[in-house]
Amino acid sequence: MKTLYALLVAAMLTVVGTASAEVIRDENPYSLLERVANKTASRIADDRAKIDQDLDYLRVIIREELMPYIDSTYAAKRVLGRNLKETTAEQRQEFYAVFREYLIATYGRAFTQYDETKHTFKFERARELSPDDRMVEVNTRLIEEGQGRPPVRMDFKLRYDSDERLWKAYDLVVEGVSLLNSKAAEISSVIRDRGIDGTIELLREKGQQPIQPYDDDKS
Repeated sequence: MKTLYALLVAAMLTVVGTASAEVIRDENPYSLLERVANKTASRIADDRAKIDQDLDYLRVIIREELMPYIDSTYAAKRVLGRNLKETTAEQRQEFYAVFREYLIATYGRAFTQYDETKHTFKFERARELSPDDRMVEVNTRLIEEGQGRPPVRMDFKLRYDSDERLWKAYDLVVEGVSLLNSKAAEISSVIRDRGIDGTIELLREKGQQPIQPYDDDKS
């Protein structure tokens, strides 16, 4: 189950900073999700040899293919919650930066369990949006080929970034459990123990650690 959890975390990346690759601009978040997922799967398959040789290469793929579609700053604000108002402008900017790098490292570790030959996603049909829609929930299913396991429900939450004119993901709800809320509870506990500056340093340290294979016993 813990390995499956890692895969679900990795799945969030398939909808998610500056990238060298051309950003996919699709006004419909439903079709955007599928296009980005397919592009990412192709990139992983093409670069599998590089990944197997150096797991840290996953950072390159994450930065170039995925991070343009994750609203890491908005997610960081949600994670801080009530602690946000207790921070200075400088602390907030530093937290946003280290939180983004922490996400990249976390997702890179989760992606060590991803196998493009076994794992596929089923996307719900694209819906029409009204001009006023700024937040949507896109439902998908994770399917593991040949394992006899039932599909896992994953609901992606996206918001429209009017500055970048781009839909971005900020949360993934797996079988009713919000990963954003789980991370917010974890970070809140760290802030109580270490303060905001101590939390920033901890996230910076974790974000700089080399990517290692996912270990169920250490999750």
